[in-house]
Amino acid sequence: MTWLWSTITETTAVMSRAKLGFVAAAFAVDTFALFVMAFRWRVLLRSLRSRASYVETLLAYSAGVCVCNITPARALGGDACRAALVPRPGGSPPMKAIGASVVYDRASDAGGFLMLVVLALPRLRPQSPHWGLLALVAVAVVLVARPLFRRLFSRIGQWHHAVVGNEMGASMAAAVGCSLVIWTLDITRIMLVAHAFGVQFVPSQAATVSLLRLGSGLVPVPAGIGVVDSALVAGFVWLGVPTATAAAMAIVERAIVYGWSTVLGAMALLLLGGSRALRKARTAAGASLNSDVGS
Repeated sequence: MTWLWSTITETTAVMSRAKLGFVAAAFAVDTFALFVMAFRWRVLLRSLRSRASYVETLLAYSAGVCVCNITPARALGGDACRAALVPRPGGSPPMKAIGASVVYDRASDAGGFLMLVVLALPRLRPQSPHWGLLALVAVAVVLVARPLFRRLFSRIGQWHHAVVGNEMGASMAAAVGCSLVIWTLDITRIMLVAHAFGVQFVPSQAATVSLLRLGSGLVPVPAGIGVVDSALVAGFVWLGVPTATAAAMAIVERAIVYGWSTVLGAMALLLLGGSRALRKARTAAGASLNSDVGS
């Protein structure tokens, strides 16, 4: 109990010495990343002949982030929310195509994730014999599963043709490019938060923290409350940051990624009409899906 109280006291003292300029810059970088995320989704929507404006796409995307953060459904609920809220004048494009755009939007993050892994490898000590064994197992799995992969990609191609109908190669390439920018901004934000407390992080360290946050976020807890926070503190300490400073960095990081994005999303929901807009969008989505099935 004494240790806990001492840590809280030290963390409070560290928080009071934070350099607010770096904290403000971290908030700005995270906000800009949200704008890039909305732009990425709009690129995919435009390839489906969606006439939604950038502002409309941004509001729907932000509202989806809010729903993701505050409901048990998390990513599934947030994605359903943004798909339902994006305008579809005259019912075009079909709701199933909007749903496909969300799937492709999520899939485009794979490029950014690979970039994080590559950057974090020096911190994950790939020279260990265990990593060599893991690499051999991965190669063996890929070689054995090649026929399964071909069949899977064939099924995906058939699903794409049935749901979307038109090619999205250029749009997906642009979306992957946006994802690389988004995750670069994620690394930048973590480095700025570290600078605010006098900690000098290099990109490989920030990428490692980002991977820890992503992995801990898979635990089925709304917004990963408690789980992600603990993982951040543990990650910062693992990278050599004192416990009190690590806790202060985790608090600011979560205030930006969770708190600030939730506030922006709530404002977007208000601008869209709040719960009334959500009910209207769900009704429209249900009617559209029923008509698609009927046809």
